[in-house]
Amino acid sequence: MSTDRSDRVVRAMTMDGAFRVIAAVTTDTVRGALAAQGLIDDVGLRLGELMTGAVLLRETTQPARRVQVSLRDRHGGTLVADALPDGANRGIANPGSDEPVEAAGDHLLKVHYTLPNGALHQGVIGVPDGEDMSAALMRYLHQSEQILSMTGVAALPGPDGVRVAGGYVIQLLPEATREVIDVMTDHVGTLEPIAHLLEGRAPTPELLIATIMGDLEHQELARSPLHFGCTCSEARVMGSILTLPEDEIASILAGDPLEVRCDACGRGYVVEPEDLRDFRAMRAGGARA
Repeated sequence: MSTDRSDRVVRAMTMDGAFRVIAAVTTDTVRGALAAQGLIDDVGLRLGELMTGAVLLRETTQPARRVQVSLRDRHGGTLVADALPDGANRGIANPGSDEPVEAAGDHLLKVHYTLPNGALHQGVIGVPDGEDMSAALMRYLHQSEQILSMTGVAALPGPDGVRVAGGYVIQLLPEATREVIDVMTDHVGTLEPIAHLLEGRAPTPELLIATIMGDLEHQELARSPLHFGCTCSEARVMGSILTLPEDEIASILAGDPLEVRCDACGRGYVVEPEDLRDFRAMRAGGARA
């Protein structure tokens, strides 16, 4: 059994095909996001749980596709978590705004991903004040994905904003009988909360799966490393600028170099007007071709 503490997500299934369990440790991934966002408070912990949830939802529903999960408060403040199939993950607090995000109160949980046919899936549920992220994710899976599950996520405060983060999804599969469902439900009911497991006897995904499975025979299906990462680039920045109204683009082209900062990772870009002009010409040429 691996004792490696590096971030990763592991999938396993019982030998009888009754359950699939997905477990993830996301501590360093969350730390990277919180450092980029400058968060060390309850909002940071909420973002850490949301990022962990995004990883678990991607592995449960669309492992080969990007999944974006957002949590919006009643005033419009939003936390956003992106989980990408290459293992990169990022989290953003209120992109494009300096207004604070509320950790408490009523929220809306939204999940976005692209279906294999190219259509955009969007699932939305309300999260009432007092409902934790574990319950919200479990309810989302049931209502929007028709997946029966038991779910647990946690992010605990500590150095660099979080000392441990991770979670699991136990997915009920069609082969499950009433008897084996009762066995799993009773067993999970005896386990410590996910936060205690991560800090105690199950600090790795493999140990978390073994603890959840108990006496049920199972096999590992796949494992993937996780890390904090961003999709930003100079080309993406210039592409975003070119979506502005034409008069604003003209002003930028006639002005001084434009400084842009990525909301997700904090990386700064300096866009020279001449480079933007060349980039627009190149895109226009490609469109004509």
